Amino acid sequence: MKNSENNNEIDANTIQCIESLKIKIDKLSKLSQQTKIVNLAQAILQIYMNDLLSITNCLNIFSTKIFQDIFLRLNKLVSSVDLQTIFQNDPTYARTIFYQSFDLLKLSMITDFLQDESSTVLSSHIALILRTIIDRIDSSVGYILFAKNSLEHQLPTIRSLIQYVDRNKHNSDNSEAVDTILRFVGNLVDNTILVPALIEAGLSDHVLIWISFTDLPMNVIHSCLHIIYDLARHEYGVKTLNDVNCLAILKDFKQRILNPNQDDYSEFYTNLRLLYCMILSSLTEPKENREDLDKLQKTLDLLMQFVVDAGKSDTGQYGGFHVSEPLIVLTKLFVHDEILKYVLNESKVVNMKTNSKLKFICYLTIKFRGALAGTNELDQLTLTALLNLLWSVSFHSEYVDELKSNSKFLLTVKSLANDDGEAWVEQYVPKYMSIVPKAANGILFNLQEFNPGRAAKSIAVPGTEAEKKVQQIHVMVSYCHADKDICRQIVEALQKDNHLHVWVDFIYCHSEDLWEEIAEAIEKADVILFLMSKDYQDSKSCRQEVMYSKDSLKKRFIPIYTKKDFVATGWLGVRIVGPQYIRFGKKSFDETAKELIKLIASDKKEEPSKETKPPPLQQQQQPPVSVPIPSEENDSNEVKDEPTRTIEPPNKPIREWTKKDINSWFQSNQIQRELADLCDFQCGTDLLLYRQCLQPNWQIEYNDMRKRYEQKYETELYRAQFVRFVGAIDRLQPSSVPRNKKPCVIS
Repeated sequence: MKNSENNNEIDANTIQCIESLKIKIDKLSKLSQQTKIVNLAQAILQIYMNDLLSITNCLNIFSTKIFQDIFLRLNKLVSSVDLQTIFQNDPTYARTIFYQSFDLLKLSMITDFLQDESSTVLSSHIALILRTIIDRIDSSVGYILFAKNSLEHQLPTIRSLIQYVDRNKHNSDNSEAVDTILRFVGNLVDNTILVPALIEAGLSDHVLIWISFTDLPMNVIHSCLHIIYDLARHEYGVKTLNDVNCLAILKDFKQRILNPNQDDYSEFYTNLRLLYCMILSSLTEPKENREDLDKLQKTLDLLMQFVVDAGKSDTGQYGGFHVSEPLIVLTKLFVHDEILKYVLNESKVVNMKTNSKLKFICYLTIKFRGALAGTNELDQLTLTALLNLLWSVSFHSEYVDELKSNSKFLLTVKSLANDDGEAWVEQYVPKYMSIVPKAANGILFNLQEFNPGRAAKSIAVPGTEAEKKVQQIHVMVSYCHADKDICRQIVEALQKDNHLHVWVDFIYCHSEDLWEEIAEAIEKADVILFLMSKDYQDSKSCRQEVMYSKDSLKKRFIPIYTKKDFVATGWLGVRIVGPQYIRFGKKSFDETAKELIKLIASDKKEEPSKETKPPPLQQQQQPPVSVPIPSEENDSNEVKDEPTRTIEPPNKPIREWTKKDINSWFQSNQIQRELADLCDFQCGTDLLLYRQCLQPNWQIEYNDMRKRYEQKYETELYRAQFVRFVGAIDRLQPSSVPRNKKPCVIS
């Protein structure tokens, strides 16, 4: 374009060039191959943005129809192409368009606009181009299989898009561009594997600020909340959100938005409430107590209701959500037994097709049985969540009969356990979820159903003559794969002792999901090592191993804490009470490993026998028991040959107990005299106050008491001995007189 005296005029050559370009654009529509149309249109658009819109001396002209008509023709041409069908048939081409369009966003004309540095004359036109390019990228997202580094070179552009939203979130003139960007970013983060990259681009920081504003449009607030939910589906996203106190921001959001509209049952607010519940469930770790359960009841009711509503539809969709989304949240929550039982037995649900929630979950499993044979990833994710959820259910004896009596469900699980078809490529799988065959086999194992499609291979055992001459102790190691590094260290340390034969799955297992091999290893072991952590406690595989070892076979086991700050609770905490344990992290690794080897080889009599292991604390009763009474003249641990007599607990309110009453209480509960001397309670009030100190975490007190005990008596205070003490204190009722109860066996 030549400079003219009037910059608002276009010379004849330029007009001729523009008309020629329009004719060529029209001819593109006659091409038989649609991908060529899209490719040429992308190339022309780049020329249009680089060569035409970059002319700075004729800016006023670009507002005229003659220039903008070029872009409109291009846009109309691409719109006539069935991109969805092309992408569906050719995901590789979808990826090409995705990155090709991202390159257009990197052109100076767009980057200047995103930084608010472009001409105001062109801003509306460039905004239209921006929305068009983003829509084209967005249309390809659903057909691309992303990897964690897929956005490595696109992060600067994404960061600019996020910053543009931050500057224009209150600008009504740019609301369309803001909405388009938020929708696009939301679709990107819906691919969970991309969450770490988008967090690096600053998405989490900005969206938490945006949702805190009181004057944002509700559609923007909804987009922000949905993005937070998608971030919380990734473990790194959970950590990031918790690090910046996302829960406090959500609490404020609830008070501002949800509470005032709690009676609004429109799809919009119902959608917001579900998002809020799923975020809350993802960011928090419920405790095994009734107080936390009471707080979660409304959340659990809403999650289960959405499962019912979405599960009944042909598409699995309801209220903007797929049934897989609330199911995944419930799968995480079902590792907590009290939550599981509440959802199945007490949750308030309407319009359910079956007479029990468990039956409905089985119905959904049958409905989505063929997901692995199809290409719908949401259906595949649904089936995976359902099998993992039912695996958790199958650990509870009260549901076993209902599961086993459902013949269609049982047949479905058996077929899925032996499904050798092409497995679904899982982009990102939460650590609390296992693949379908593994979960299905776990269910069958718990239901004691023989799986004819699986045959156990014999596990490896020492076979050489030299090995047979050594009386080896067979050790089986049970661990969570998230702790594989520390597990390998421990195994290597144990293998240095030729008196130990160590079995661990990564050495001897022929298949990751073959339960029969692991079960056989447990059966042949002399001692089982439970390498405990939060991941171990949440793992259904590990739960199965613990229950089979302890509950079914009554095997000797040693709890091993792999992290110094973890305390076992729930189903795991109940089962490890009693035996002496090992904790790595406080001393050097080699020193702790030596202690472990010594404990493995120690006299098994130190471990409580299966007949005398204490039941869970809440099941124990305070009994009168027959114990030898030491002579008052003799304070030693020796007991003289004196007749035994029944010692009853003091029959008066605890607050009135004297030191003599307390000593009688210690004797009646068969608690070590050394512990009584160490505590030195002077009155009943001392005992009650100590009871309060134990309630938050009695294991912390045990660690402290053990040190004091060793210093005073130069011997170890075994955990089982202290647990008996804790159990007796736990049964004390401050406001009442202990009643005489029937004797029971206490270890």
